[in-house]
Amino acid sequence: MIIPAPDTIRAEYVISNGRVISQDGQLQVSARRHRYSPQSLDTIRLPKKLTADDFKIRADHGTDGVARVRVMDMVTDLVTREIMEDAPVLNGEILCPKDGGPVKISAIDRTRGSGKMFTGLIRNFGLNSGALACSAAWDTSCIVVVGANDADMALAVNRIQDLKGGVVLCNQGAIVCELALPVFGIISDLPVDQIARRLKDIKTAAQALGVDFPDPVLTLITLTGAAIPYLRICEEGLVNLKDGKTRGLFAES
Repeated sequence: MIIPAPDTIRAEYVISNGRVISQDGQLQVSARRHRYSPQSLDTIRLPKKLTADDFKIRADHGTDGVARVRVMDMVTDLVTREIMEDAPVLNGEILCPKDGGPVKISAIDRTRGSGKMFTGLIRNFGLNSGALACSAAWDTSCIVVVGANDADMALAVNRIQDLKGGVVLCNQGAIVCELALPVFGIISDLPVDQIARRLKDIKTAAQALGVDFPDPVLTLITLTGAAIPYLRICEEGLVNLKDGKTRGLFAES
């Protein structure tokens, strides 16, 4: 790669095997096609289509009032902390207020067909409507989805199953934009320029729904990663990286 100056990382030329393959951001050769095995294209294994009911959070100790819950709080676009809040309970179900409070986050096993999933709460992700889901979660074999609406969360996850992996943004019962990731559920088979364009579309659409992070998809998929402090999520529950213990949603768990 040839760059303009040591302090300016901008590829003017990219050379491979003695050939200029890119100049000033433009490909000079056709991308090589790769054949993927059938097994690598079949890694999204959910036992059934999900519904809004699968994302309901039941408060076992009562039917109405409040429940003390453990919440993931976004400190930055990558770092989280644990906070405790009182969540409203109606008819035995945890409700998410519509006034900018916490929204739901779920991690769903996608490789073993176990149907195992955990749904918690996340604050300051910024999503005011709809749902954002991705099958390329860090350090786990999960689909991770954040949503302000249970039906949109189900729609996004089910669409990922149809795509055999991907990033999906839904709002008000419709798919807004998506990027298929069919190779092991984490890699796209599209040309790089198309991947970049679709990720830009997802970022723009997510920002329109309130997510103002520099890279909403990266923020989403790192919420399962064990390398970033300090409250993470997996299909088993919430994981506190300070002590390595997995905890449930409710304060007593």
